[in-house]
Amino acid sequence: MKKIFAIAAITAAAFTSSSNAQILYKVEKNGSDKVSYILGTHHFAPMSSVDKIEELPSILRSVEKLYGELDMEQMTNPAVMMAMQQSLVAPADSTLDKILTPAQLDSLKVVWNDYTGGQAPIEMMFGVKPSVISTQLAVLMGQRVLPELNPLEGIDNTMQTRAKELGIPVGGLETMDFQIDMLYNRPVAEQAESLMEIVRDAKGEEEKAIRISEAYLNHNIDEILKVMAEEEQDDPETLERILFSRNANWVGTLKDEMADRSLMVVVGAGHLGGNRGVLELLRKEGYTVTPVE
Repeated sequence: MKKIFAIAAITAAAFTSSSNAQILYKVEKNGSDKVSYILGTHHFAPMSSVDKIEELPSILRSVEKLYGELDMEQMTNPAVMMAMQQSLVAPADSTLDKILTPAQLDSLKVVWNDYTGGQAPIEMMFGVKPSVISTQLAVLMGQRVLPELNPLEGIDNTMQTRAKELGIPVGGLETMDFQIDMLYNRPVAEQAESLMEIVRDAKGEEEKAIRISEAYLNHNIDEILKVMAEEEQDDPETLERILFSRNANWVGTLKDEMADRSLMVVVGAGHLGGNRGVLELLRKEGYTVTPVE
């Protein structure tokens, strides 16, 4: 993972003219009376960005199960959270002050202070893995781009809460263990290089965050995928790991269940578009996928 908004992968304007200027899709299969839906999200966008879709409440009431990338209820499991916290800690011989040069630490401090307002000294973060700092910078950049962001009221979490209030079961396409491994268990040296790439071009990263956010608010999944691909053009293995292989795994779970049960699938919009996106993979499995106007 070379740069941070590939991790985030995925962020009120008029709809664009793109053929994929939608974030809500209907999924149907010949021979089945079950109708499913896929909602693309931006993990840093507020719920208000999808609440303007008038059909969304009635669609949610019509489904039999909601799938997110992760069942957010896992975040309240003490055992899961303890395991996550342990995964964030850097090995004793690989703390930030040991793996970065003094000049690199100085550069990191400048960027970190810019986004934190100097209220949280970078020295407090020396004991965590570099990817933790990268992720935190992503959140801070997201908050700068979308200042109304409240992570606890994001689209993914709110949709799951609404489903549970309606008595609709919620499942996760991935486990917390999988996501922890994907984000934080790469070699520390790799994580440090990714972090320093962000530091060296923080303004460029913020500009890409703006592009992703604008694309999402315009419901343009093609543009979101384009920005993500630009991020990783020199590192196709990362795009494979954080995007394409996950898309295939998710469709492997969904392809049979959608024939028997109406689902609402709520995942990052960057996973939807392109030849290897969730929408096209479902079409290859015999499903008809159409935008909800």
